[in-house]
Amino acid sequence: MKKLIYFIILISSILNAQCYQKISVGDGHVLLLKSDNSLWGFGASGGGQLANQPSSTTLIPSVISFQNIWKDIFAAQGKSFFTNQDGSLWATGNNIYGSLGINSTTSTNVITQIGSGNNWLKIVGSPTHTVGLKEDGTLWGWGQNNDYELGQGQGNNYLSQLTPIQIGTDNHWVDVAVTDSGTFALKNDGTFWGCGFNSNVMLGFLGNYVYTLSQGHSDNWSKIQAGSFFILAQKTDGTLWAWGSGSYGQVGNGQFNGSLTPYQITTDTWKDFATGLMRSYGIKTDGTLWAWGRNQEGQLGDGTFENRNVPTQIGSDNNWDRIYAGGNTTTVGVKSDGSVWVWGSNDFGQFGNGTLNQGSNVPLQNNALCTLGVADFDDEKGSVSFYPNPAQDVVQFTYNELPNAKFEVFDLNCRLMYQTKTIGFRGQLAIPVAQWSRGVYVFKIVSENREIIKKMVLN
Repeated sequence: MKKLIYFIILISSILNAQCYQKISVGDGHVLLLKSDNSLWGFGASGGGQLANQPSSTTLIPSVISFQNIWKDIFAAQGKSFFTNQDGSLWATGNNIYGSLGINSTTSTNVITQIGSGNNWLKIVGSPTHTVGLKEDGTLWGWGQNNDYELGQGQGNNYLSQLTPIQIGTDNHWVDVAVTDSGTFALKNDGTFWGCGFNSNVMLGFLGNYVYTLSQGHSDNWSKIQAGSFFILAQKTDGTLWAWGSGSYGQVGNGQFNGSLTPYQITTDTWKDFATGLMRSYGIKTDGTLWAWGRNQEGQLGDGTFENRNVPTQIGSDNNWDRIYAGGNTTTVGVKSDGSVWVWGSNDFGQFGNGTLNQGSNVPLQNNALCTLGVADFDDEKGSVSFYPNPAQDVVQFTYNELPNAKFEVFDLNCRLMYQTKTIGFRGQLAIPVAQWSRGVYVFKIVSENREIIKKMVLN
């Protein structure tokens, strides 16, 4: 009976939801990559960061490009970057100092290709400069360079780099992050490197400016993010460390004056983490969510507006899966059931729920959104699987250790779309879905001693 109630609540909670395979959060706007590889977004749009949206604020998910050709999304401050399925890179939005990389300093609300390269992997951007990582392990930058943030060597600091230029000659880079005037990257040997303005001795040695990528703190690093003059990084053992400016507690060391050396954030291990401009978040491997740093708009989500200098648990749920915190005051979190939650400032409609200026200091569910690629509901590994997902014409469903189980498929209005029974101990079913409407469907499998619920997307 409890399972049935949960099933009904589950369907009700995501009724009319649109599912997206990727989310990226900028400073006031949110990008979405839909399951059909089209582009959507909401929030601030006056600077062209949502392409040709007609108003300065977009309150609900709205289409940026209907073309089913997009592969990845990267929201930066006032601008957006997209990779095509062919690996090419495109951009729209604020182009101060040439930070879009489109060979001009003119801002645009038209998605414009950056050069002719076709192997881009990751893009990160500050308000004034942008750095990209390619699939071949090389690092490239464009935009402002007067603080040597593009690492071109002493004396080669200049106001604007209008197109991508390679940073150094190495091809072993695996992750990259930027501060307001610095670039930081990890090599595949776990070493940490950086260039640009060395505020708060973020590289671990004295000197205001670092002219080329130079090795910094320690080694064994696996992932990195950066806020405004501070670093949050994970080691290969899953531990989380922070250093740099800490005036709002964003380093998490129990003080408001930062740390010149990496400070370990508890002794726990973490499965995801994120930084805003002056705040930090982490999801522990037990699924609990923690936050610390600046909180003037309730962006930490702890129900207060107080800055925190130690990790503070957000609610009591232990099913958080991913966290996004680009920009200054808005946060987006995803739970393992695919539900999307928002909190902090909503001054540009970046909650995506149709409201404006109605912020929150606790997580609020956006019932119009869900995500793909997270854990399935009540998943029992190895018992059932189905492919492809997303699907189009036919779904192949395989089962193991489920003799004589009842098999049903429901849409999000709880309408029964398909039913059958499994035959034998293990086997396979082909389910025709070509005539079904696009959207999310729930698979329910009931046997003598268990019940399994999964979701599928039809596009």
